[in-house]
Amino acid sequence: MIHTVSVAVVCLLAFAVALRAGEPRVVAPDVTKLLMLDTRVVEQAANARLVLGSPVKHERNPLLPSDQPWENATNNYYPNVLWDAEERLWKLWYKDVLADKDAIAKMDGPSTVHDVGWYLLYATSKDGVAWQKPALGLHKFAGSGANNAVARDCPNVGVFKDARDPDPARRYKMVHDVGLGKPRVRFSPDGIHWSAAQEVNGFGERQGDTHNNAFFDTRLGKYLWFTKLYLGERLVTRLESEDFVNWTSSGPVLRSTLDEGRAHQTYALTVFPYASIWLSYLMMYHVGTDRTVDCELAWSPDSIQWRRVQPGKVFLPLGAKGSYDGGCTYAQAGPPVVQDGQLFIYYGGSPTVHLGWKRSASLCLARLREDGFAYYGAEDATKPAVVTTASLKPVKPPLRVVADGVVGTEELAEKDGAVRLRLTLQPGAKLYAIQGATLVNTALPAPRVEPLPRVPVRKDPAVVSFDRDAEGWKGVDAIEHRKEGYVSISRAGVLRPIAHGTPLEGDWPTLLGGDEVTISARVRAPKPGGAVRIELFARDIAQWTLEKLPPFAADWQTVRTTLRYDWTDEQARAAGWVPSPIGFSWRETVRHAGRLVIMAAQSGAQDRFDLDEVRLEPR
Repeated sequence: MIHTVSVAVVCLLAFAVALRAGEPRVVAPDVTKLLMLDTRVVEQAANARLVLGSPVKHERNPLLPSDQPWENATNNYYPNVLWDAEERLWKLWYKDVLADKDAIAKMDGPSTVHDVGWYLLYATSKDGVAWQKPALGLHKFAGSGANNAVARDCPNVGVFKDARDPDPARRYKMVHDVGLGKPRVRFSPDGIHWSAAQEVNGFGERQGDTHNNAFFDTRLGKYLWFTKLYLGERLVTRLESEDFVNWTSSGPVLRSTLDEGRAHQTYALTVFPYASIWLSYLMMYHVGTDRTVDCELAWSPDSIQWRRVQPGKVFLPLGAKGSYDGGCTYAQAGPPVVQDGQLFIYYGGSPTVHLGWKRSASLCLARLREDGFAYYGAEDATKPAVVTTASLKPVKPPLRVVADGVVGTEELAEKDGAVRLRLTLQPGAKLYAIQGATLVNTALPAPRVEPLPRVPVRKDPAVVSFDRDAEGWKGVDAIEHRKEGYVSISRAGVLRPIAHGTPLEGDWPTLLGGDEVTISARVRAPKPGGAVRIELFARDIAQWTLEKLPPFAADWQTVRTTLRYDWTDEQARAAGWVPSPIGFSWRETVRHAGRLVIMAAQSGAQDRFDLDEVRLEPR
């Protein structure tokens, strides 16, 4: 049966209603709404492609400039925004750094966190556009309490209202840190008067130092906390808790791609439940290029497995260079709010790039059609586009298409009441979501694996002989070339000596040929004991490790291992290789091979070893 739906009529009705300004509404999660950006929803697409939505910046930006003397450097701003329906009031908490010594001296007791001062500032609005900074009298600056500071010594703050907590003194909750691995929480009855900071449990020593953001997730029945994990680069990590004090880490949940490397790093992830999934604004820090920060969009089926909607494609773009948001954009934390069919997206816009303490931002606003984060549209705009969904289980029939323009729907019946939808988009139509169904199969699609190139075996192996010098290899702590034609690697104390170099950089299946390669090296140590470890890096970013090798001996011996290019991750693990927590797939690693490490596997077993003739021999 075919149903043709003209959503354009619905949009006109919505516009008519919008002429009477409606009440803001927090968008609650809905397991029966499927966003088209969810890669599990679409099975086939003909003349159709996913297009990222385009938020429209408010004409009155910046809405709330940082223009007070205590707003010495509002820095990354980190806006936390709440529409409080009970009080019919918009509320904002934002970051303030006092970077100059004379400004720090004017605080009510100088701060010692990172050698700068910290306030959490508060503002309110009745319409979401005109904002006020109330004079609260809680913290003095230059001897006066006429400022909007509600807390101090609290870097990188996230604030949310927890209506479900039975204790009114804990109605508002704050998460922040005072450095990596030093998380703190605070509580408040009103979001203005805050308790002292309290330490919590479960964080690793490298977690924190970005826009910490947390909320109670009604679907999971747990508190979730998202922050930074620093392992040589910036990654996103997730923690969960049932009591807001004892936390369990999920480890890294999102990172930059291999091609981006360390030049473009995931910086902050502000998360909110939406429809049947979790969405987030992802701040990307372009540290290796111009040090700007812009905002992408990411999604997750479970709040743990995260995918960027279109990696490298900016969702909330920077303004022109030198403009109010030409250097950085930091999107809000807080529940999504819609008014008159428009989603409000607040952000901190800065004219300067991410460098140093002394920089400021202002509150800005962009608006987006409800559900308009991404849509399917025609590749060739002169022809219809056809999108066929995966198998759906109707929950609230009839199923409804959320779209702009004309979309024809055809239900393809399957067993047990399931259906697929064949959706025909007429030219100009935009398909955002499907309402009234859940997915039959909720698993993420398996990543597409490209076939490996078939290249004849390289005639000569790649060999690092060390006959004349160290050939670019380095040692931790030290490497010394011996005139006999080898190198000695040493390290003080009980730390493991490490040798690393790049014997052959690039796509090993193409450069070496064949199906597999044997990595071998000659090693010896002053005393026997302790296994040899080999690590293979994807470029110089993240590695797979093998420790199933013989122990060091006093005489020269050859350690070797053979690996196949076409292993799956599971097959590589079965062969003894272990990926790092931030490792890329096995295929990505061997096709972007870079640093090779040879080292002592056990601390204290060796303080020095000799290395000779590293070979890569394909077959």
